Amino acid sequence: MRILILFLFILTGCGTFHPDRFNKSSLNEKLLSVDRESVMFSEILEHDSSQKTLIHIYASYCPFSQKSLEEIALFQKENKEVNYIFLSVDHSYFDWKRGLDNIPVKGQHYYIPTKGNGGLGDFLKLKEIPRFLILNENKEIKMFKSSKVSKIKELL
Repeated sequence: MRILILFLFILTGCGTFHPDRFNKSSLNEKLLSVDRESVMFSEILEHDSSQKTLIHIYASYCPFSQKSLEEIALFQKENKEVNYIFLSVDHSYFDWKRGLDNIPVKGQHYYIPTKGNGGLGDFLKLKEIPRFLILNENKEIKMFKSSKVSKIKELL
């Protein structure tokens, strides 16, 4: 009986972390624009609040990220009503800028200088890339973690 109770306790205590809103430290994270201007993440999200938003976190040097960017480029052709935000965790701002020349997607592009170590990285528990998030029109998080474009198609 104790084993059954322990097993049930473990099952109920192992829920997955899926917040519906960004916390203050993630919203206050400063990112760099293509022009190297510092922009708070909250300002980026406010840019076009009337649409669903797809956030793609990637690194231009990563082969898995490159493949996902190609898939997103195809996805964009069919889904023009979505707001696209691309966040890079490249090794440096200059590596990211060079990598932008080979990126086939359109949208807002930003560089995360703190990589996965700042407020945004901590909130996302950013350990692997590529990573997708989907936000609804109210900027509530509808999909917190996925690395597959097929999941995006299901939710959008």
